[in-house]
Amino acid sequence: MNRISLLLLLYCLPLPCFALPGDSEQPIEVEADRLEVRDEDNRSIYQGNVRLVQGSLEITSDRLVIHFDDQRELVLMEMTGSPARFRQLDEDRREMIGEAQQINYTESESMLELLRNARFDHAGDTIEGERIRIDTERNSIEASGDSDEQRVKMLIQPRQD
Repeated sequence: MNRISLLLLLYCLPLPCFALPGDSEQPIEVEADRLEVRDEDNRSIYQGNVRLVQGSLEITSDRLVIHFDDQRELVLMEMTGSPARFRQLDEDRREMIGEAQQINYTESESMLELLRNARFDHAGDTIEGERIRIDTERNSIEASGDSDEQRVKMLIQPRQD
């Protein structure tokens, strides 16, 4: 992996409020069938059986595109797959799992967006919908379906005292 790609990944991972303490200090390992760095377009494209691991964070997708600005800072990370998935542990070491046909992380908004057949699991609770938006800075979630037939579904486990 070239130096530019590694620097890009260091800026974008892990997601701020979800991070298990110490994840950001862990090395980043990326595997893919192909890598294309397009400096003129400020993009790095990983294709084919993409797997990215940093600490407790694991991303798998068919394609991962990282967009960055002229200062080489992350702007947008797009993951696509059938489905694209991420897994990470929160500060309490509880597993968070997300999957969708497309997952976008927009750095400037601290927004993780799961699109088309989206599902997010955390601590036994589940949200399903066509679109799930997770504000990683404010730790808030918004979900929607695309019609009356595809509504948002939630499963909330009772809390233990």
